[in-house]
Amino acid sequence: MVPRCVLGNVLLAALSYAEIVLAQAPPPGPPATMLGAHQSVAMTTEEQLSIERTIVSDPRVRAIVSEAKPRIIAAADELDKSEAQAFLEGRTTTPPTRRITIVVINPKSQQAARVLFELPDNRILAVESIPTSDVPFSSNDADEALALAVANPNVRRLAGDNLDRFQILESGSEARVPFAAQALPVRSADPRDVCSTDRCVDLIFRTEDGYLPFRVHVNLTRRTVEIHGGDGGQHR
Repeated sequence: MVPRCVLGNVLLAALSYAEIVLAQAPPPGPPATMLGAHQSVAMTTEEQLSIERTIVSDPRVRAIVSEAKPRIIAAADELDKSEAQAFLEGRTTTPPTRRITIVVINPKSQQAARVLFELPDNRILAVESIPTSDVPFSSNDADEALALAVANPNVRRLAGDNLDRFQILESGSEARVPFAAQALPVRSADPRDVCSTDRCVDLIFRTEDGYLPFRVHVNLTRRTVEIHGGDGGQHR
């Protein structure tokens, strides 16, 4: 059991609604640990696996995202404030109820669901289908966008033989990567733009000599690739 003094400090930081990021899609076999590093409340491996198993086996979730193994992308962890305050003040020894909002998506069909999960009862309170434009972007999306770009012959023609050496560099990272690709999520407010409903990413490429003179626009929903710049044209 987590000591009250330690848990108390965590609870104080978690009284406000906080975003947490989940990691990667589960590999074949038993669900992998996907809940990631930015949790507002410490979560045990057992809790993580229990949440994942419950979500991926729920018929309501499966009806939305289909039978394929879903990707758990992002969540928000919210404590019951009155219960948390009572726990911190010593009026109860029962830890506060936690309600976790989790987004689940089928990476192939792009069908997505929002799930409201409650701990410690380990139960799903609500499931709803959401448009792909409401799905947060993750590192998986950046990796997928780069893979689609690398497979595109027009991108390879412009980028040259070093294309396979590029790796995703997270925004704000100061890592010295000789061939860095940065993924910039694209959302449009124009209903005529497909990126108002589809999940889109722009990739820019940086070498030790500077940025390459083009960007790659990837539509993750339709799995299409377009090149903007480079030779003044647009290529698919």
